[in-house]
Amino acid sequence: MSQHELDIVVKPAEESQLDFLEEVFSPGNLTKPQYRRFEVQKKGEGVYLIAWHTGHPIGHFLLRWSGPKDPRVTQYIDITHSAFLEGGLTKDDYRKKGVATAIIREAEKLANERGCTHIGLEVSSKDNPDAKRLYEHLGYIDWGYGEFEISWEYHDKHGTSIRSDIVIFMQKPLGQ
Repeated sequence: MSQHELDIVVKPAEESQLDFLEEVFSPGNLTKPQYRRFEVQKKGEGVYLIAWHTGHPIGHFLLRWSGPKDPRVTQYIDITHSAFLEGGLTKDDYRKKGVATAIIREAEKLANERGCTHIGLEVSSKDNPDAKRLYEHLGYIDWGYGEFEISWEYHDKHGTSIRSDIVIFMQKPLGQ
């Protein structure tokens, strides 16, 4: 199945879909990340974009209207008019078929319509070379200030753990 054969629809998450999205994207994660992402949308701070194919969710990104909030980035980058993509995921069977590209293009369109001048994201600098190549192909550039660590909480039936990754920030100008 090539990316051109996929009929991908990207649209904001709906509250009625959240339990289903949790089952598909985060089985066993008791922190309910899909609910937390939807809260951002509900507060008007961004939009939680879901890619659908034949009625099945196959990928997602959270688009925040401002960000990132990480001081490691904000000490170098003015984020006043910069949107931020986070929490991106494409289901394994749909990778390299245009899913992430479709979501990112929609996010860029929405951010541009909202008046954002830039859009950025963080990507694992060593563990995700395919994603980094995709972002570069889409016009994102390495910010030039090196790697930094991000961390988040994960909670499952075995308890809570802190997970982390070493990432770089990448950014793209909008409206050109």
